[in-house]
Amino acid sequence: MSSQLMFSINLSKCINCKTCEMSCNDYHGLSGIHRRNVVTYENDSLIPVHLSISCNHCLNPVCVSICPENNFLKRSDGVVIHNPSNCRACRRCVTACPFHAPKINPKTNRVDKCNLCIERLDEGLKPVCVENCVTNALGIIEVNRKERKSYDFGEVDVPIASYTNPSIFVIDKQIGLTFFREEEA
Repeated sequence: MSSQLMFSINLSKCINCKTCEMSCNDYHGLSGIHRRNVVTYENDSLIPVHLSISCNHCLNPVCVSICPENNFLKRSDGVVIHNPSNCRACRRCVTACPFHAPKINPKTNRVDKCNLCIERLDEGLKPVCVENCVTNALGIIEVNRKERKSYDFGEVDVPIASYTNPSIFVIDKQIGLTFFREEEA
C-alpha cells in the first residue's frame, strides 16, 4: 500500500487554546514565527470555527517544484521536509504556498516550516503538536494515497488547493442540539 501521513483536525473539538502552536514553538525553539497557527472563521451557521493549520504535506507540493536550490523533499510517507542549509531566502516557496506554511525565520534568515516532527515520527512518537493537543482535536493518520480524501477548503478562499491537494483530513464542526424535557402536568 502506498500510504500518506496526514493531519486530522476535528473542528468540534478545537477550542482555540493554541496549545499546538505553543508546544511546537517551544519544542523547535522558535520565536517570531509559528509553524502552526490556529485560524478562526465563521461558517454558514455563523458559528466560529477554529482550524489548526500548518504545512499540509500536499500530494503535489508547490514548494518542492518551485525551490531553485531543491531544498524540499517529499518522503515516501508523504512528509514534505525542508533542508535549510542551502536556502538563500529567495521566498519563492513562501509566496507560492497557498497555505503560507513556509516562512522566513527571523533568527536564521532562512525558510522554516513544519516537518511533521520527523525525528519523533521516526522514533514511533507523535508530532509534538498532536501529543500536546488538550482536546484531541489534532491527530495524525495514515491513509492509502489512492483512497484518501482531502479537505476542500470550500469555506476558506485557498485558490490553488485543488492543484496542491493538501494532505489534511478535517472533521466538520457538528452543530449541537439541546433537548428540553417537558414538564409533567
